[in-house]
Amino acid sequence: MFISLTYIFFGVMYCLVAVFIAYTIFAFISGAPFLPTSKENVNKIISLASLKTGERMLDLGSGDGRIVRMASKSGALCVGVEISPVLYWWSRMRSVGMKNVHFLREDLWNMSLSDVDVLTLFFIYPKMGKLKEKIIREMKPGARVISYGFRFPDWKYIENDGKVYLYIV
Repeated sequence: MFISLTYIFFGVMYCLVAVFIAYTIFAFISGAPFLPTSKENVNKIISLASLKTGERMLDLGSGDGRIVRMASKSGALCVGVEISPVLYWWSRMRSVGMKNVHFLREDLWNMSLSDVDVLTLFFIYPKMGKLKEKIIREMKPGARVISYGFRFPDWKYIENDGKVYLYIV
């Protein structure tokens, strides 16, 4: 009995590790892996976003949803986009009862950014140029983009606070 429970436990753990490794590889290819943002940097992101009631904020690669939940206090409609099913469901569970918080499990490359007032993101540098093209093509003039960690190539930021950069479309 003990041996079969041990095999089951290690089998489940092996599967979870394999799924995590596969997700991480996919995340590097499509945008960025999940790395939790510190509370200090979340506050910097929210501050630079200058969210107002009635605006729509979108957090690309929302991970565990901490930026979305914190931003929702502004009164803006805050949407997190996460491709990982585990992080998507974790975010949803942690935000139960929050009225202006939503999470989507979508691939950002296949969704429109046309109705977004504020876009927040953490992306790896090799994908920043492609994302910049999508942002410029789809977002309305005057929309705000906040990038944490990496700057966009050939796009001058308006303001920065450490590794948090504000751009205006």
